[in-house]
Amino acid sequence: MSSSLRPLVGVAVLAVNPTRYPGCVLVSQRLSSHGKGGYQLPGGHLEYKETFEECAQRELKEETNLDCSNLKLIHVTNTIFSEEDGGSKHYVTLFMKTIIDDDSTLKCMEPQKNSDWIWTKWNDLKTMKLFAPLRQAVDNLDFNPFDDNLRLN
Repeated sequence: MSSSLRPLVGVAVLAVNPTRYPGCVLVSQRLSSHGKGGYQLPGGHLEYKETFEECAQRELKEETNLDCSNLKLIHVTNTIFSEEDGGSKHYVTLFMKTIIDDDSTLKCMEPQKNSDWIWTKWNDLKTMKLFAPLRQAVDNLDFNPFDDNLRLN
């Protein structure tokens, strides 16, 4: 294996709104790039010198127009994409949880990349086509983003 091939770091924002959408997370369907057709969380690549929290805030704003402040790292996946998912890609994805109190500004900011954002029950994701890192998180029986041990406060 070439030493120039290294895993990339992705940050996924697990946005929840327990008051209006209990048990739900914010997802949209990928329209381009690897994983096309799968549902994803807001997120993207960690930039040079960026903290996990800064990346999560930036990506959430860029993709959904939502702001967040309180974030917590709650899960990590190590994904080697299959050929059908884009192949030759290896990502370590950090899942950052945040509570969205007001989603009145929610908007799909990148309609060429993904569909409108929707609040979806976590358990319903089990039957949906998902972007590979999210699929790993959903299929991990030890991971539940609504577990009391993963509270933000």
